[in-house]
Amino acid sequence: MRVHRPAGAGGDLPVVVWCHAGGFCIGSAADDDPLCARLATGADAIVVAVDYRLAPEHPYPAALDDGYTVLTWLADGGLPGADPARIAVAGASAGGGLAAALALLARDRGGPSVVFQLLSQPLLDDRLGTASMRAGADAAVFNRFDAATCWSHYLRGLDGAPVPVYAAPLRATDLSGVAPAYVLAAGLDCLRDEAIAYALAMQRDGVPVELHVAPGVPHGFGAVAPKARVSRAAVAEYVSVLRAALHRGEPS
Repeated sequence: MRVHRPAGAGGDLPVVVWCHAGGFCIGSAADDDPLCARLATGADAIVVAVDYRLAPEHPYPAALDDGYTVLTWLADGGLPGADPARIAVAGASAGGGLAAALALLARDRGGPSVVFQLLSQPLLDDRLGTASMRAGADAAVFNRFDAATCWSHYLRGLDGAPVPVYAAPLRATDLSGVAPAYVLAAGLDCLRDEAIAYALAMQRDGVPVELHVAPGVPHGFGAVAPKARVSRAAVAEYVSVLRAALHRGEPS
């Protein structure tokens, strides 16, 4: 883990469990140090970035198990200064998929309690059947071939067994009772439609959801062009929704 805590913070702070991008196969918690620091200071929260094991050497459920281990450790009071009653899960791309899976798993195991989920351009569906996925054969940054490769590495441990919802959350048929969510989709992303479909499925099942689609940008736009206006606006939005969810009822 990498722990980001606002300087000079006093008292117990809420926690954001952050899962990094990389198609389940590449990347590390350190990659998101600048973003996690921004979330920690802006949302007045501790951000714990999970350096989960990567496929293909460590296929499903290794990454999910690592995230859930961190989640339960926090809920059990393992991190001094962290409030176990105010934990959010968040992530981008594959990390967004892992965050969604953590919210599902926590619901189905009866805990830990997750109060919010932030899913940015999440990777949610191994079936690759949406219109944006079909149109995204040559999408910039991340395309259908990339998605298929990532899923093949991540799911190789199943050996042909049915794909569980905790691996591909869009396969879930009942999302009632999962934590309230914010979902961001990128307009030119091959993953766009699965992010939208997941948000609408949560809404259908009574989960409070805020869905935003950033038009005209590819997958991972925040990492590709972090100084672009749309990227800065997205991070500001992350901060705003996390702060609202984690400090509900407190003065601004």
